[in-house]
Amino acid sequence: MTSERQIAANRRNAQRSTGPRSPEGREISSRNSQRHGVLSQRVTTDIEENELYERMLNGFMDEYGPRSETEILLVERLANLFWRERRLIQTERSQLSLQQSDIYAASMAKDQSLTLTDQLLIGRYQTMLTNQINITISQIERLMQREAAE
Repeated sequence: MTSERQIAANRRNAQRSTGPRSPEGREISSRNSQRHGVLSQRVTTDIEENELYERMLNGFMDEYGPRSETEILLVERLANLFWRERRLIQTERSQLSLQQSDIYAASMAKDQSLTLTDQLLIGRYQTMLTNQINITISQIERLMQREAAE
């Protein structure tokens, strides 16, 4: 059980750790989850990516032709999931390239692969995204079949 003294110390410490206060600090902090980008709240990071994402989203809108707000949200979710999967693949590729260009690592390692931890993490995210993509496609198709039957 935590003592009263420890509780008081925790409360004092919490008053000092309120996170970033300046707009610049908040902007930097908002990008903390972008190391690999899979869990990022932002879909794109720059104008060029935004244009590519918009083309992909519009392609999905044309393909599925959503009619209700729910269908629109599901198609947007599908585009976001595919975009995150794309980002994951790019991150894996850049990590491999970085390792291959590191002369010291090349001389110390027998192969140029990602660490087991990195491979497992990428695999976990890939599985998560694939499952979410399949679920979202199924949800879209069920809604459209129900509308077609009505």
